[in-house]
Amino acid sequence: MLLRRFAPLAPCLAPPSRRSLSPARWFRAAVAAAALAALAGGCGSDPQPSAAGAAADAGVTAGDSAGSDSGGSVAVGKVQALDLGVAVQHLGKQYSMQGAILKPEACTDKATCPLVVVVGDYDSNAYPEYQPALTKMAGALKVGVVVFNLPGQGAGSHKSDGEDDYGGDLQAAAVKEVLLLKSKMTWVDTARRGFLTVGTGLVPTAKALATFGSTESMKTVLFLIDVEGPLDRCSTTQAPANTAEGIVSDGPGATDSSCHFSKAGSHAVTYPPAKGNLPASVVCSPAAWPITKTGKGCDDNAWWVSREPYTYLQKAFYRYQRIQFEHDHRLPSKWASRLAIQALASAPASTYFQLNNMQACTDAWTDEECVGQPCWLSGPYGNGLGPAPYADGKLVKVTPDALFTQALPGYVQRMLDVKGNPACK
Repeated sequence: MLLRRFAPLAPCLAPPSRRSLSPARWFRAAVAAAALAALAGGCGSDPQPSAAGAAADAGVTAGDSAGSDSGGSVAVGKVQALDLGVAVQHLGKQYSMQGAILKPEACTDKATCPLVVVVGDYDSNAYPEYQPALTKMAGALKVGVVVFNLPGQGAGSHKSDGEDDYGGDLQAAAVKEVLLLKSKMTWVDTARRGFLTVGTGLVPTAKALATFGSTESMKTVLFLIDVEGPLDRCSTTQAPANTAEGIVSDGPGATDSSCHFSKAGSHAVTYPPAKGNLPASVVCSPAAWPITKTGKGCDDNAWWVSREPYTYLQKAFYRYQRIQFEHDHRLPSKWASRLAIQALASAPASTYFQLNNMQACTDAWTDEECVGQPCWLSGPYGNGLGPAPYADGKLVKVTPDALFTQALPGYVQRMLDVKGNPACK
């Protein structure tokens, strides 16, 4: 897939703007630019480092001996697993977060490393589910990684204290506090810190960045990598029609404005009716998550306004990378990704934004422009995260290990490579 090769080279020998050429001609121009860059010695970084390299570099084997330091860490290969040790103060109460810090042994006071804070989807049990794969990623890229469960999330003894407020003030405070406290570790390069969110992990993270963006801990955040996060109340509540569960039609509050429908992204395009083997895509149903847990329908405007990433992304001051697989893990279309890019394009302070490997700092490609082109991610690692209810039997599931060791490492490198992928504003 040629686009994956030329996209990171574009800042050095950039092809003409997509707006001035047809998609086919733009692809040819970009490939030519990449070829010239290669002859000149290249620049930028490959957005898809090999899986074999990531696994080998991580150096994690069953025979590695364990050890501990004064912080109670356990060394596994080249990466130490440290206790998270974060308590969040909110409205006069204290809540302990469950998670881990993954510190490459190469990261020291004299050789500081970037820090990536991972915030998982609402049903992922990010800690400890993601930890083995993130350990490999940390070792391969020589980046520190923090993974934790948001307040009220996690299973059993790994459940973090507090009530799950579904991306509300408590979870946003937790996102901020984890970054603040872990940034103080002496081996962390405070100029190279960022977030990696999966699914609904975007909701409290985008809110935290907008709410606390002027504070010392947040104003120097470098990047946000967003894996298929929902953008508004409609994409958050979307569910396949299911008569047995009572999900039969759109609920109150599913308006054109709240769903961000447009001429190109109409209701039928964004959340299509039933077709063939595919069920209808329903939004705002009182029988769908999280309305079933909160009782907050899409017509409860005040509740939802404070939780919609679309608004918060318009306040972005950081580098942004949107990840969209061929088969979305919850939605029937790619329009949430296009809305994310639309929001970033309107953010006065945003420095860089990109959807997959499309041309950076410009609008997302349409379905028509993507025909025959590698717009959406797929590869040896799979073509989508589960459950992907609209994949119609075509899902090749991307496992957590494949996600963090094969699909995402190159995008972490891209966000850290400011010189190779310079600001577009």
